[in-house]
Amino acid sequence: VAEIVADLATLKPDPTAQPRNFLEWLNNGFGKALTKAFMAPYNFKVWAHPPEQLNTIWVGERVATIKFGDILSNVINRRDAPAWGPNAQFRYPMNGTGHIWEAVFQGLPKEHIKLSAEVKTVHTDEGAGAGKPGDKSVELVDGTRIGFDALLSTVPVDRLLKTAFPDKPEMAQFAEGEDKFKHQTVNLVGVGVWGQPPTRLNGVHWVYFPEEEFPFYRVTVLSNFSPLVVAKPFEQWSLLVEVSESKYRPVPKSKEELEAKVLEGLRKATMLPEDSKIESVWSTRLEYGYPVPYVERNMHMHKADHALRQMHIWSRGRFGSWKYEVANQDHSCMLGVDAIDAMLFGGNDDGIEATFNSPSYVNNRYRKYDRVQDPAKLAAKRARTDGAPRQHTRFEKPWVELKTLATWAAVTWHCHESDAWASAFKAAVPDTRTKYFVYSYERCGMGDIKRPATDMLYEGLHHLDRIPKAAGSTNASAVVGHIAAKFASLPEVLLVVRPGAQTGHVPKALRDRMAATNPAPLLVPEAAAAPAPEALDLSSAPLCATYKAAMG
Repeated sequence: VAEIVADLATLKPDPTAQPRNFLEWLNNGFGKALTKAFMAPYNFKVWAHPPEQLNTIWVGERVATIKFGDILSNVINRRDAPAWGPNAQFRYPMNGTGHIWEAVFQGLPKEHIKLSAEVKTVHTDEGAGAGKPGDKSVELVDGTRIGFDALLSTVPVDRLLKTAFPDKPEMAQFAEGEDKFKHQTVNLVGVGVWGQPPTRLNGVHWVYFPEEEFPFYRVTVLSNFSPLVVAKPFEQWSLLVEVSESKYRPVPKSKEELEAKVLEGLRKATMLPEDSKIESVWSTRLEYGYPVPYVERNMHMHKADHALRQMHIWSRGRFGSWKYEVANQDHSCMLGVDAIDAMLFGGNDDGIEATFNSPSYVNNRYRKYDRVQDPAKLAAKRARTDGAPRQHTRFEKPWVELKTLATWAAVTWHCHESDAWASAFKAAVPDTRTKYFVYSYERCGMGDIKRPATDMLYEGLHHLDRIPKAAGSTNASAVVGHIAAKFASLPEVLLVVRPGAQTGHVPKALRDRMAATNPAPLLVPEAAAAPAPEALDLSSAPLCATYKAAMG
């Protein structure tokens, strides 16, 4: 630790440097001592590829940078920095992330869903000739053919190129060779344990292991995400372990040997107490775990994409696009949305496939909650290059509008006051399907400390986000900045809680107003001389002054 601190004390990152690979980027930004001790070995374990093979395009949203003063203070005070990095705070469904996509699936027209249907061949020019384009279809192994005008594929792009076009051998060449479309294989091991996790794991979500003595690179205390991910909440807890694999990092061939090594490592790392009563051990191997962002990736991916697009084929998704920086679940969903908008309308308000083409742009902003859905409006926004109107003749039914849910938001400027008022706010939200959020801008450091699992469970159940905010900034700046960042327009109900007014209850007059779903922003009555909600001028110019006056 002393060597790392001494190295960081003299480190002067060169902002003009143009590192050729990820290892050079690490040395420039973190110093050689920290890179050697943690950053390089850990990333080698994650990617299962040497860091000098990786590019630097992906790091903007994925690798948090550091401040020497913060590190020195944390070392001296033996203090964690839980608010560090892009994943310091996130939402997690109580029953797991699968419920999000199950709900999406339930909204799809069942007559257009065909499961357990393996693709044999993609035909793109059958019957072509004399200036006439050929028919396009997907042929399944059972002989069924499904025609298409445009095709969206989430098959790993290397497999698509190598296997889907037997009549076009030139397509396979885009994926031939070990230097193209590199990926890491991940082995997942889940451990279910009786009792409660050790005190040292209270409030812990991820633990990272750069050391070679441990076979895994990350251990997730999954039951700390939600108590409902185990069979008997509060009587059991669980760990999810990740072990990477590649030609650079071989793993035991047998499932039993791998599980035994993981359990041995967990005990050695004190993640699993020696006297633990294990209920179950589960494991699986995912050949495609991480799309490796190797140096030549963009060149390979965009060449393949260009060839596929000539055949009206969009390869998108975590391994369809092969771009790790936009490969999370939310990104993968939006890759599909952008691709469909590109097929039908030539793009959308963000341009032409912004998620795929401009990852840094989409990762450095909030996505607005309200999006244009009307096909007529989308078509009008993106005129065809030849000036002709966009027409779609294959739609047999009218388009289905995604219902915009009512949104309630509570925003507070918080120090150490009670959060009990959040329970009253939750109780006042209508029983009908309503999105609600509690944004707590923390001016006294509550957003920068590790909190017990029970506290975080309360926050999760009440949709309460703790957002670090500088102590010198004002409450009005938090509220106005929040609205500008989060919403294209004001939510239907916005509750602003004045500092010092969080006394554990919401006044009856306010509850009555909330229950009536008054669409104007709501101000806590304790604020002296607060204007009546219906009298508020919500145009941008006086907004800041209004909040300053209303919130004292």
